[in-house]
Amino acid sequence: MTPRRKTRAGRCTDRRLPTSRELGYAPELAILAAIESAVDLALVALVAAQPELHPNADGRDLVSTDAGAAADAVIGRAQALVLAIAAYRAALHDQHDDWPF
Repeated sequence: MTPRRKTRAGRCTDRRLPTSRELGYAPELAILAAIESAVDLALVALVAAQPELHPNADGRDLVSTDAGAAADAVIGRAQALVLAIAAYRAALHDQHDDWPF
C-alpha cells in the first residue's frame, strides 16, 4: 500500500483502494479500506462540528465542552483503529512475501 502521512486534523492521506489482485489474496482489505475512508470522513465531520478541536497558534487543542471532549476521545480511538488496520496490512505482507502488496 502507499505510505500515509497524517494531516493536522489527524486524517491519513495518500491512501489508495486495494486492487482486484490484492483482493484476490486478501478480500478483507475491501472492507478495511471502506472503514479507513469512513474514519477519514468522521474525523473531518467531528472537527467541523466541534470547532474547539482546531489547534491554536501554540498547536494545542483547548477542549472545553463535554461534546468536545467526547469528540476528541472518538478521534483518538479512530486514529488507533486506522493504525491497527495498517498493522494488519503490514502483517499480511510480512506473512506472505510473494503477495503483491
